[in-house]
Amino acid sequence: MFRRIQVALAAVSILLFTSGCMKVNMDLTVNKNDTVSGSVIIAFSNDAIDLAKSMGSESALSTDSLIKEQPGIKVEPFQDANYQGSKVTFEERPFDEFSTGTDADSLKFTRTGNIISVTGAIDMAGDNPTLIDQVRTNPITSGLFAKSDISVSITMPGKITSTTGVIDGNTVTFKGELGDNIIIDAQADDSLAFDPLAIGAGVLALAGAGVAGAVLLKRRKTAVQADSSSQVQDNDW
Repeated sequence: MFRRIQVALAAVSILLFTSGCMKVNMDLTVNKNDTVSGSVIIAFSNDAIDLAKSMGSESALSTDSLIKEQPGIKVEPFQDANYQGSKVTFEERPFDEFSTGTDADSLKFTRTGNIISVTGAIDMAGDNPTLIDQVRTNPITSGLFAKSDISVSITMPGKITSTTGVIDGNTVTFKGELGDNIIIDAQADDSLAFDPLAIGAGVLALAGAGVAGAVLLKRRKTAVQADSSSQVQDNDW
């Protein structure tokens, strides 16, 4: 499965020179049953598409045919305020089908006991990294790369114990630019589940205890004041 996505990413990165900025957002979910599901957005900026139209080469920026729709894989148009392209959504796929190979740059999903690991890389340099590097370092064209929106977010089925990405709960995100080789490295222990509901329940319990404590203190203070008032009245009598 991911091999098709990788080929598509390599193809669109070659179109960089006419496209300007791009959006490539990968959102993956690793499931407890050793499968991967999620979506990938591949889109070009509206400015790039307008430029291609003016040059009569709009079809060069089409993402419709990059990944073919088939059972378990849905392809639909994508558009937001700045980008247009395609969104590919895929159902659960086994680790071995989603992994891409055995070399260091291949994306691999593995399980060892309770530990689930995701390692490898997403190469956004295409087939000619030297040429792309030249464009990246050219002051005239370097800005096109800085405006690109490239991210890979992976939600793990347990607590993330190690990663080179940015952690938010049980999701880790890796970001880069066109031309980068984005290194992916994350491990999670699915016996140590991150449970936001449990955390929320804990916060509510603490808040409830605080309210109960405040009520008890208020009652005690009222009782003390009442007792003091009673003593004063007795003395006056």
